[in-house]
Amino acid sequence: MNIEMGKKIKLLRLQKGMTQEVLAGRLNMSSQAVSKWENSVTLPDIQILPELSVLLGVTIDELFALPDDTHLERIGIMISKEQSISAEDFRYAESFLKEKLSDTGKTAQCLTLLAQLHIHRVEEHRGLASHYAKEALIHAPDSKDAHNALRDAENGPVFDWNCSNHHKLIGYYKSFVAEHPDHWRSYVWLLNYLIADGRCAEARGMLESLNAIRPGYLYQLYGGLICKEEGNLTQALNLWKQMTELYPEDWIAWSARGDCMAKLGRYDEAIEYYARGDDLQPRPVWKPYRISIRFRGNTWKL
Repeated sequence: MNIEMGKKIKLLRLQKGMTQEVLAGRLNMSSQAVSKWENSVTLPDIQILPELSVLLGVTIDELFALPDDTHLERIGIMISKEQSISAEDFRYAESFLKEKLSDTGKTAQCLTLLAQLHIHRVEEHRGLASHYAKEALIHAPDSKDAHNALRDAENGPVFDWNCSNHHKLIGYYKSFVAEHPDHWRSYVWLLNYLIADGRCAEARGMLESLNAIRPGYLYQLYGGLICKEEGNLTQALNLWKQMTELYPEDWIAWSARGDCMAKLGRYDEAIEYYARGDDLQPRPVWKPYRISIRFRGNTWKL
């Protein structure tokens, strides 16, 4: 983190003709807090960065003086680790990501993080929606609307096929794989939606296309899923067994077989296969993270 931020705040404040007291007043804090920033004793809290940057007439990136990659890493961690993101943090992340969309080297990453940021917000609202729907059911247990609201909030199943099918996603991914025929993961997403909708004949065709560019355990895995959807559970079980026989050292194959068993309610077998997959899974190698801090002319390496 750049300790020179304090000097930048002071310079920008003076350029705006503001005293420490005026800046502090607009931020609803004490002038001592601003003084500590400018003397590099402390740094502004992340929640006030959007408002502070507006008052000083700069972007958050210019104010915080952190490398873009550091901002992106912090935003990614915030999305993945924080159960609730404050309105201030949300505005900071959204503002920074939108500012960086013009950077062609980071456009895809920023768009993905924007999607994840808004999905996080959706999930937060789902939690609130679930709470309110349950409260409504305490007062009106026969309320169809409240039951529907709870179902939607918790992603419950919808038995009306006209409302629950995935034809839009299927249409999108069919076009996507046509434009990107070598992107194997796109076939996997398409297979998921085709099988979920019972479109097994189409799924078999896509599975052959996938196997042509990405041979491996996926062929037996999705072949079994198609058989299961068609009602041929015996053949499905045989294919999943064959999957781990052909790829006995692939931890994902064992974990996928565990998933299949869990969805069948065969939990003892699922636990066995999950454990086998966990034993085979590579362990991360931790590397020390080094940073340099410059403070009043001195530099420390940590």
